[in-house]
Amino acid sequence: MSTAAPKRSGRWNALRSGYHAFSGLLWVAPRTPSLRLGVAVVVLVAAVGIVLRFTSVEIAVLILLGTLLLAVETLNTAMEMLCDHVEPNRNPTIGKIKDVAAGATGVTEIGGAIAVAILLWHHVAEWLRF
Repeated sequence: MSTAAPKRSGRWNALRSGYHAFSGLLWVAPRTPSLRLGVAVVVLVAAVGIVLRFTSVEIAVLILLGTLLLAVETLNTAMEMLCDHVEPNRNPTIGKIKDVAAGATGVTEIGGAIAVAILLWHHVAEWLRF
């Protein structure tokens, strides 16, 4: 009896890949409060951009920054899940690996916040002058 993994056809199926990616996103989103919060923040920031009459490019940059953060947060969650699967017991090395992965999220948040502040500065100043 063979326990070898089934062979792949070698052909890439875009629909199947898209299905699996979307399925993974739908699985992780309700289980990750920071991801749900991130989606809400992206929607809120885009709405603020519309209210403040940002250009379409500025709104696109805001959405891109938000999706970048959500992607890094999703990868961080995947890394944490993998670490917990490999080593379910408390382990200082695994803890550091998880901290480093979370650090990537932090770096993305800081960079995104700076970029959003730069984009908002001019518009908020104009809006306050009426």
